[in-house]
Amino acid sequence: MSKYSTISIPKELHEEIEELITKNPELGYTSVAELCKEAIRLRLSEIKMEQQENYLSQEEVEELLMMIEKSLRKRK
Repeated sequence: MSKYSTISIPKELHEEIEELITKNPELGYTSVAELCKEAIRLRLSEIKMEQQENYLSQEEVEELLMMIEKSLRKRK
């Protein structure tokens, strides 16, 4: 199996990215594919962080519910 696969982006987007890269060499990208790869990597990183935050939030909710249950048992 190949190490890499391909993706397609709309021609208009490709042209906009190509223009961005050409006008801003200080960004350090040499190709549209390179910029797209980095953008995808960053977005996946954001998604993973969001999932972790949601997991922690869920854990906090469960902990709060357990504390409420304990408090209610003490009252009985």
